[in-house]
Amino acid sequence: MAPSPQQHLADFLVYLGVELQVSPNTVSAYRRDVSRFLSTTASLPDREAIAAHLADLAASHAPASVARAAAAIRGFYRFLHAEGHCKEDIATGLLGPRIEQKLPKALSRASVQRLLTATDESSPLGLRDQAMLHVLYATGCRVSEVTGLRTTSLVEEHRLLRAYGKGNKERLVPISDRAVQLLLAYKTEVRPLLRSRALRDPGDVLFLSRTGRPLDRVRVWQVVRATCRAAGLEVACSPHALRHSFATHLVSGGADLRSVQEMLGHASLATTQIYTHVDHERLRKTHERCHPRG
Repeated sequence: MAPSPQQHLADFLVYLGVELQVSPNTVSAYRRDVSRFLSTTASLPDREAIAAHLADLAASHAPASVARAAAAIRGFYRFLHAEGHCKEDIATGLLGPRIEQKLPKALSRASVQRLLTATDESSPLGLRDQAMLHVLYATGCRVSEVTGLRTTSLVEEHRLLRAYGKGNKERLVPISDRAVQLLLAYKTEVRPLLRSRALRDPGDVLFLSRTGRPLDRVRVWQVVRATCRAAGLEVACSPHALRHSFATHLVSGGADLRSVQEMLGHASLATTQIYTHVDHERLRKTHERCHPRG
């Protein structure tokens, strides 16, 4: 008896998570997208059915959601073809809507400075939050990477932070002296206090909640938003905004894109090239200063 589409999906998800080491968030999104696609059929849909499904989605969903669903379905059929369940990869070439690439919303250097000094480091949670905010801006780490940090993630003697990005890929990112100082103070003075409140051992997770549980991404977002309000910033702020600010300020300061790519953990340089827009003003000023008719 041939496997059902749902069994194929289960195998595909295992392949994503175990063999490709795709992030849990991506696996979860692909599960939803492909499950929705297969929900009305007892057999594998053909190419026309795939195109019709994407068209239906486009009528009621945002372009980004449709594009992700198209990518999930293409990956699913590519997996089936590679495993010998399909004679050909019938989904190849089927694309979702073109997504307009938006420029990142970065905070100014002055706004970042106000944000990083808006917490009360004399209180335990204030020191934790300040250390976390400094890590977000000093390293450009994703919020999932920050919540995944361990007590051994800081390589103090080399002033580096060991982070695990998409696909559980490890990278070492330089970190500022101030961030190192705050992390060490948090580990020594605050983390033991928070851990003592835990009903269950949190293991070696670095950032803990007030009750000693591992800090989750939602709480990190809340801390950043609350600190943004406390700093009196009118711009919308998030962990991702700090990541954008990190990259934008590096590029505007003269950092080469390849180095920024490595620090951000981008698989492709094309993803990092979105930050080249920040150089336009610097180039204009250089032209005015150096060109005889500037």
